[in-house]
Amino acid sequence: MRRLAVFTSTIALALSTATASAAELTYGSWVPASDYINSDALPEVFRRIEEDTGGEIKWNLIAGGQLAGGVETFAAIQDGLMDAGVAATNYVPNLLPSTATLYGLAVPGDDPVAAAGAANEVVMLHCPSCIEETKKLNMVPMGGYASAPYMLICRDPIETVDQLKNLRVRSSGAPLNIMQMAGANTVQVSLIDTVSLLQRGGIDCTTGIGDWLKTFGYGDFAKNVTDFSLGVSAPIIGLMINRDVWNSFTEDQKRAHLKAVVHLSAAHTINNFIIRTNEVLEDQIANNGVKMVEPQNPEEWQALMDNFIRDQRNIAIDFAKGFGVENPEAFLDAYDTALVKWRGLSAKIGTDVEAFEKALWDEVYSKVDPGSL
Repeated sequence: MRRLAVFTSTIALALSTATASAAELTYGSWVPASDYINSDALPEVFRRIEEDTGGEIKWNLIAGGQLAGGVETFAAIQDGLMDAGVAATNYVPNLLPSTATLYGLAVPGDDPVAAAGAANEVVMLHCPSCIEETKKLNMVPMGGYASAPYMLICRDPIETVDQLKNLRVRSSGAPLNIMQMAGANTVQVSLIDTVSLLQRGGIDCTTGIGDWLKTFGYGDFAKNVTDFSLGVSAPIIGLMINRDVWNSFTEDQKRAHLKAVVHLSAAHTINNFIIRTNEVLEDQIANNGVKMVEPQNPEEWQALMDNFIRDQRNIAIDFAKGFGVENPEAFLDAYDTALVKWRGLSAKIGTDVEAFEKALWDEVYSKVDPGSL
């Protein structure tokens, strides 16, 4: 009996230890459940993590803002209401001013891959203040992704820059500054709250991307898209993890997250913000009455954009220093350098998700010291 009791206790202890080492964690996503990050990107990232850790780490995804909205996500992660989430730092520039400064830069034209690559490289490797700010909030950032080129989405057609004067435009990041330069009255609210404002006429326009016409329902109430790029912005942090949770991982488990998260950055940027965005825009035009509005004078729109690009570095420096960031010039220089490199890499990557994953791993995430985050 004594031998049996010892044997039974040993088995119970082993089972208890195995159970304790298997962690089930909660990721709260404030974007709609149908969004690509929830339907495709994150499930694959979490599958890879579970596989690579031998089932020791399992992430459960709760989408659609059931746990927290876009602004509330930061407090929810910090306080442990959820273990990770998607973080739009432009919503809380006072808390994460360095990353918000990067998001406030417009990458001219149409190259989300270059913008996402450069932003990941700078945040993870060349921006000490980005990491220190997240440490103060008890968080760890990774998996940044870029938007599609922003455009102006309006209730009524906007063809000239002069029409922007005194318009009520929902915006954030670089497009907010561009709209202010044009004389618009800018409004900063969440993407989800924007749709009701468009419906009620509380705002005239929003800056946004083609996918949002469907994902957030903007195309039901704002059917005029001015055909001019306001640039690409990055990064939104796709995997912002509670730091206590991160520090509970073994070195191998941390490395599994770094290996898997490149898929989030690559797949969400390419499959959603390049391929799917174009498909949604075409569908909205064909089936929902959305119209592309040609600028009367493209040169005046380009002049507006050129003026912003010329001034955006000074705007970014003033913005960062206004929130107490020391020496933002250093990470802005690093971003400019990284962007040149990633434009070259982007030309080779095209829309190849696996090629983008490999580049992100080789150039960024393989060089990250998990213990430094």
